Amino acid sequence: MDNGMNINIKFPFFFAVLLAVISAASHALAQTPRRFIIDSHQHYSASPDYIERLVKVYRPRNAMACVLTPLAGLEVVKKAAAEHPDVVIPYGVINVDDPKAAAHLQAFADAGFKGIKMHTPKYNWDDFGYSPLYEKLQALKLVALFHTGIVSGNSDEPEPSSMARMRPSFLHTIARSFPRLVIQGAHLGNPWYDEAAEAARWEKNLYFDVTGSTLIKKARNLAIFKDYLWWEGPTAHSSPDAVYAFEKLVFGTDEDPENLDACLARYEAMLTACGVPEASRKKIYGETLAKILGVKVRP
Repeated sequence: MDNGMNINIKFPFFFAVLLAVISAASHALAQTPRRFIIDSHQHYSASPDYIERLVKVYRPRNAMACVLTPLAGLEVVKKAAAEHPDVVIPYGVINVDDPKAAAHLQAFADAGFKGIKMHTPKYNWDDFGYSPLYEKLQALKLVALFHTGIVSGNSDEPEPSSMARMRPSFLHTIARSFPRLVIQGAHLGNPWYDEAAEAARWEKNLYFDVTGSTLIKKARNLAIFKDYLWWEGPTAHSSPDAVYAFEKLVFGTDEDPENLDACLARYEAMLTACGVPEASRKKIYGETLAKILGVKVRP
């Protein structure tokens, strides 16, 4: 039976291991060549100094950020993208259940935004009722970024959704139905990693980021991702378009701009544990999204 003493022993040990892993990863990161970075999952903040903080951190690191922006922040981020095109890539955020969702999507597209983030649907992501929105995203050539997996519950109000509505397998349906729509699933479907990976293996237009708690949770066993992302190219039981499994990942933070280095260190630790070659790491950190978004890769 657990008691307070056991808990006190376990937690310090866990955090000591975690700090050691992050420290080692940070050292390794410092030794690697500078890479071009696109953070595919950076949430906009209404704080007056948010853009200034973002630029201050990202520009010296040769990094850009897809800034996920609610409608209220459209003008701020549109202006920031014009003033800091080397850092800010504007993405919108819509509520798929809002009767005005299609109009909001069009407003972001008209403002030059490059992608759309979606979260907490009332129905499963692949519900046919959402198909007109996905068709519009495809026609407008916007990246569709879906939350997948566990969702936090920090509100006292009833939530309209849960992780059950946002399984990564639903993105498989969408990718097959809209083959020209570039899709990104957030968080590698945490905790449904196998499900996310297998969907990505079959669908050439489907990618995932590994943001959130996953790389902290798996810090003591990062090589486990070789089990999820196991293939090295086309196999007898996969799409002929299949690429090396780790190249279905894109970098993201889902954290404050100041945490960029810590997030890079976690990714680097995972990629090192899994023996991912440098050419593939460059794609993960920025080259894949640069090709999708039409962004020039900076040396």
